[in-house]
Amino acid sequence: MDTTASTPVRDNTRSRRCRAGAWLLALTSPLIAGCGAGFGAQTQQVYQPADGVTVRSSMVYVVNALVVTDGDGNGTVVAALINQAAEADQLISLTAEGTAGDPVEVTPIPDDFALAPGESVQTAETSTLRLSSPELEPGGLVTLTFEFKEAAPVSVEVPVAPQSTDYTDVEVGPSSSTTGS
Repeated sequence: MDTTASTPVRDNTRSRRCRAGAWLLALTSPLIAGCGAGFGAQTQQVYQPADGVTVRSSMVYVVNALVVTDGDGNGTVVAALINQAAEADQLISLTAEGTAGDPVEVTPIPDDFALAPGESVQTAETSTLRLSSPELEPGGLVTLTFEFKEAAPVSVEVPVAPQSTDYTDVEVGPSSSTTGS
């Protein structure tokens, strides 16, 4: 019996199967590898593409908060204060302390710092929240505590940014009437 005629057919079938398996492996490898990162993958993490810090723990949200400094120890608090309550509120106090726990001088809050319901107040536009301390250096951190008439207080550690590029329009400088925190 001549077995040489059937051998090439068998090798041809085996070769096709190997090629198909190789193609299947090549096509599915990226899919399998992409799922290997799981739910902790970097792309699944919350990312805040802003310089400031956002806190939503009170009825008044503090959004994108940071301090812009002139490099001479003077700073302005830049943030959006958003009143989520149905009633008006008011910012009554702001205290600040540096990284070492040292108090930072804060300009007194104006009596009419109102927060209408559902509206945002941009503190950079008024430049009324001024700070003064040798610790106000770009790259540093300052802990701010916002106290409101109705809402719970909000404490947040914010970065100190230089008055350059994005913040050239923010008015920064010494205030004539500062008080301790």
